[in-house]
Amino acid sequence: MQISVAAKAPTKLFRPRVSAERWLSLAAVAAVFAAWELTAAWRLVPSDLLPGPGIVAATFIDVLRNGYRDTTLVQDILATLYRCSAGFLLACATGIPLGLLLGVQDKLRSAIDPIVQFMRPLPPLSYLILLILWLGTGNASKIALLFLASFPIIVSSATAGVRSVREQKLQVARSLGASDWQVFRFVVLPSALPMIFTGARIALAVAFSTVVAAELMAATDGLGWMVFSASHFLRNDIILMAVILLGLLGLSLNRLMLGLDRALIHWRGVE
Repeated sequence: MQISVAAKAPTKLFRPRVSAERWLSLAAVAAVFAAWELTAAWRLVPSDLLPGPGIVAATFIDVLRNGYRDTTLVQDILATLYRCSAGFLLACATGIPLGLLLGVQDKLRSAIDPIVQFMRPLPPLSYLILLILWLGTGNASKIALLFLASFPIIVSSATAGVRSVREQKLQVARSLGASDWQVFRFVVLPSALPMIFTGARIALAVAFSTVVAAELMAATDGLGWMVFSASHFLRNDIILMAVILLGLLGLSLNRLMLGLDRALIHWRGVE
């Protein structure tokens, strides 16, 4: 019974701290909106430059009901999410296997890794014009751009995850008679997955920020296109609404990745 009580004690101590942190986060968000509302109410900034929260909320309801320039709000959100997820998932489907292979094949890594490292710091928008010329103004060029933005990050994280596996683990597995495939399946891959997921979260954030920039050029829907289009008509209320929606979508995608991380990699941090 003493062991049971001792095991439960940290949980009781931990819950209030988590609750307090959550309330602190909510208070910080409320303070930002309050400062925004006061700035608009006291006209510290002209209303045409900084519409208040009430105006932005009314604009959101109007766009949700009537759409914006022959597109619905749901259509614009789904278009942005589709381009982002397509490019990101394609990068994961090709980059993770390649990164794992580079982690175990020294000669192949020596040949390909310099190319990956050359691509990784390149600003994705630097080759957007080329992709539009090659693939047209449709979704293909945008998805290719997001793929190229995510791919080097995912490959590098997968390679680093394999290379970070401690030699002692490999030696123990081999001493127990494990084959090369069994060592990879039960030792290397589980050890590399935490770093792979961390790299995937970073790549998804890069892809999401890039899709908005990609929609600024040669797009007819999407939240990035909405921001660019509204700027021509000085509709700052629509711009702020789209920016808030983008922030909420980005936050939701990050939460989704964190949830998958916790569900699939329950051994993270355990040595």
